[in-house]
Amino acid sequence: MDWWEEITTRQADIILANSRFTARIFKSYFPSISQTPRVVYPGINISAYEDAVDLLDLDTVAVTSQRPTLLSLNRFEGKKNALLALEAFGLLKSRHPHLGRLRLVLAGGYDPRLEDNVRTLQQLVDRTSTLSLTYNVTSPGPIPYGMSSSDSETDVLFVLNFTTSQRTALLLSSSSLALLYTPANEHFGIVPVEAMACGIPVLACDSGGPTESVVDASLVKEEGTGWLQRPDPQVWADTLLEIVNQSPSEREEMAQRAKARARSLFGMEAMTRGLDDALQQAVDLGPVDVFGWTMIVIAFFLAYLAGPFLLP
Repeated sequence: MDWWEEITTRQADIILANSRFTARIFKSYFPSISQTPRVVYPGINISAYEDAVDLLDLDTVAVTSQRPTLLSLNRFEGKKNALLALEAFGLLKSRHPHLGRLRLVLAGGYDPRLEDNVRTLQQLVDRTSTLSLTYNVTSPGPIPYGMSSSDSETDVLFVLNFTTSQRTALLLSSSSLALLYTPANEHFGIVPVEAMACGIPVLACDSGGPTESVVDASLVKEEGTGWLQRPDPQVWADTLLEIVNQSPSEREEMAQRAKARARSLFGMEAMTRGLDDALQQAVDLGPVDVFGWTMIVIAFFLAYLAGPFLLP
C-alpha cells in the first residue's frame, strides 16, 4: 500500500504542503517523487479573534482572571507534551516566590473514553501536586472524580473541552502574558498563529511548523513575535522569567508585530492567494491525461482483487 500511495501521488501535477517542514518530511517518505511540494500555509479567520467578549458569560468567568496568566491550548494527549509547560512553570515559581499570583492555564480537548487522554490528565494532575502547586479543574461536562478544588486562587487551572468563547476570552485577555506551545515536530500548529493574531507572544519548541510561524526574539529581538527553545524545562523556565519581566512597551511592540505577521502570512486572504496561484498553475499545464489516469485506476483495482490470492 505504501508503494501504491507513492505511485499514485507521483501522478499529481501539483503537490501542496502546509509548511516547509511537512514538505521535507514528504520528500523523505516519497524519494521517487522529484517534485518539491509547494507551501500554502493554513489560514485562520482573523476577524473571529477581533469580536468583543462577553465578560459576564459564566463560561468566560470560569476561566478568566486579572492574575497574570501563562496559557497552553492543546488536546490532553501525551504527544502534545503539556508536561513541559507544567515543569517549566513549577521551576519558575520555586525559584521566584514573588511571582505568587502568576498562574498557568492548561486547556484542551478531553475525552474520558480515550485512555491516552485519561492517562495524560492524571499525570499532569499528579505532577502538579508533587511540584507543590495548587490546581482546579473546570469543564462544561462532568469533571473526573477527585479532580476539583474549592480554591479559586490556584496555581494551575485545567480547562477540559474549552468552548469557543472561553478560548477567545483567554487569547484576548490583557492578563495573558504568553502562549506556551509544547509539541515538538508539529507539522504546522495553528494555535501559535491564533495567539499571534490576538497579540500574544508564543514560546514554542524549536522544531516543526512553529519555526516558520514564530520569529524568535532570542535571535532577532526587534522582529521577534515569540521565542523558540529546545524542549527543556530549565531552558523554558528561564524564558518564562524573561516573558514575565517584559516591560509594557516591549510587550506592546511584540504584540503589534505578532498581529501583523499573523494577518499577512496566515490570514484567510493569504491562503486564498496561495491556493489560487496553485490552481492557476494547474490550469496552465493543459488538459489532464485521462487515459493515463484510467490505466492507473484499473491497475490499482486489479492489484486489490488479486491481493488475497497472492498472500501466503
